[in-house]
Amino acid sequence: MAAGAAGPEPLAIVLTYGESGVHLELMDSLAAAGLDPERILVVHNPARPGEPDPAIPAGARLIRSERNLGYAGGMNLGLAAAPAREAELVLLLTHDARLEPGALERLLAAAAAHPEYGVLGPALVLAGTAEPFSFGGTTGRWGATEHRKALPPGEIAECDWIDGGTMLLRRAALERTGGFDERFWGYCEESDLCLRVRRQGFRVGVVPAAVAEQDPGGPKRPGAWAYLLTRNGAEYARRAAGTRGAVGAIGRALREICMLGARIVSRSFRPRPGGREEMWVRTVGVARGILDFLRGRWGPPPPGLPGMGDLGNA
Repeated sequence: MAAGAAGPEPLAIVLTYGESGVHLELMDSLAAAGLDPERILVVHNPARPGEPDPAIPAGARLIRSERNLGYAGGMNLGLAAAPAREAELVLLLTHDARLEPGALERLLAAAAAHPEYGVLGPALVLAGTAEPFSFGGTTGRWGATEHRKALPPGEIAECDWIDGGTMLLRRAALERTGGFDERFWGYCEESDLCLRVRRQGFRVGVVPAAVAEQDPGGPKRPGAWAYLLTRNGAEYARRAAGTRGAVGAIGRALREICMLGARIVSRSFRPRPGGREEMWVRTVGVARGILDFLRGRWGPPPPGLPGMGDLGNA
């Protein structure tokens, strides 16, 4: 892909994890979009010590971490290896993302036409479907985050944050914010980065005409997912809305614990899909997440947390 009408060619940083090889479909979509493999940097978070390197296209570069750094640490590792002179725009992708035809070109065209946007993302649909997953996210008065599910009008739909699976970042915005906060480890770090980008005077938006698929990882790691979303969501709420945000996050966590507890009791008498074990794992994750937020424990989920699923080597 040559720089031109669609804007300057980006540097793509692809974060891979484990040995599944799911990133190969993403590589195919980048090749179909015309991105030169020499503009692709693959950062690999190994799921276990001694894990083989992932397959990458000829010409692409690989950086291998010694352990699972999570999203924040893995992406920062890639950003640190990508000098400012290499790209005005940096495309961050997780291995489970897929760009639909024309998506990259439309993102780059929007970035070229609207330099006021520091972060742009595509409209996201669930992998293998046309079901909307996210048209960007909003932050409520009490710091709660929510995906926007309705298709917004316009060339660019401004929002508060976008999902980290597919993010086009302007180098100037990154230089002012310093990248991701690694204390989050995984989940909500992209919301935090977008918050800081907006506070530096840039805008954040979604390009509805650009579409990508995403395969959310929550079901693969229900306990870790509940823990990280609760802990990190509370910290994001505090940063976005101050004390009111922290209080709101604690209240939401306590309400969720009560609701999950009621479901556990209900399923004891009337078995239904989503059994007691899943509910219990999520309850423990939420409870531990809000406790660790209050005492300031950061980084990966704690050892021994139930429902870690496919997360390892952290």
